[in-house]
Amino acid sequence: MRVIFLDLSKRSAGYACWGPGDPRPVSGAWVLGSEFTSDGLVYCKLHQNLSGLHALGRIEAIFWEEPLDARVLNGHTNIDSVRVLGGLAAHAASWGEAVRCRVIRPVNMAVWRRFFIGAMPRATKTADLKLMSMQRCRQLGFKPATHDEAEAIGGLSYACDQLNLTPPWRDQLLFGGRTIREGRL
Repeated sequence: MRVIFLDLSKRSAGYACWGPGDPRPVSGAWVLGSEFTSDGLVYCKLHQNLSGLHALGRIEAIFWEEPLDARVLNGHTNIDSVRVLGGLAAHAASWGEAVRCRVIRPVNMAVWRRFFIGAMPRATKTADLKLMSMQRCRQLGFKPATHDEAEAIGGLSYACDQLNLTPPWRDQLLFGGRTIREGRL
């Protein structure tokens, strides 16, 4: 079962895609638009990129990070960003339905992060969490170019675990001498 995880964003949408038999995931980040790009074109670009990956091998499960809750806006996030993120999430779900994915699921950011990077002290800054994802990827032998790619790899690791799939890097995910599967964070 080929799985994709998306860290959705208009400026830099991270993606990681893996299926049994693949030595490594295909990962990176897509620029879907800028402040001058219409929402419709942003969603169209997401569709095109997903379809391009699907052409390399049938994607049967699509996971994405849940959009931010508008009640907790901070930093560079504004209501327009939340609206676009909601649209990207809806489009990811729609694309999954269109290609008949067996699993179509949003994932809470804190859930996949806890799984991938371990315990996160309360009030850890977003920039620090992104750095922790980059460091974790490097520990596993990945070389993500952006934090969006690193977070997509982290989310993909969680998604594979949820589907009882064993990617080649899983046994390297050690916390306190136990693999994630054994420790079940």
